Amino acid sequence: MARCGSKACWFGLGMALGAVVGGACAMLVRTATQERVLRQRDAPMVPSDATADQALTVDATDVVEYRGFVIHVFCHALGMGRFKALCDIWESGAVVLEGGGPPTTHVTAEESRSAAIAWARQWVQRNG
Repeated sequence: MARCGSKACWFGLGMALGAVVGGACAMLVRTATQERVLRQRDAPMVPSDATADQALTVDATDVVEYRGFVIHVFCHALGMGRFKALCDIWESGAVVLEGGGPPTTHVTAEESRSAAIAWARQWVQRNG
């Protein structure tokens, strides 16, 4: 092993060791962040029939009028037996809430749609 007799030598050795440890820490953080991004819970899965969920994601699956507001409900298939509905709420031709909805998923598109409509009606009662 090489001998270090001066302060400059020890300083250089400390800098090199710090760079190695810092690089290793940065690599660990980057790997952990990439793994977390890959494990998103609500990431859509590809259905076995690619056209099976197109009707659920292209247009509003339901439009409801409630207390002068228009509620547009959009159902999304997240995977086998998992549906989530979001809604846009309009008043006088302007969007007052975009992409709101209950934070849960449902087994059927109909359950998801019903839950989103109930959630939107409550929102209108509180904020309308």
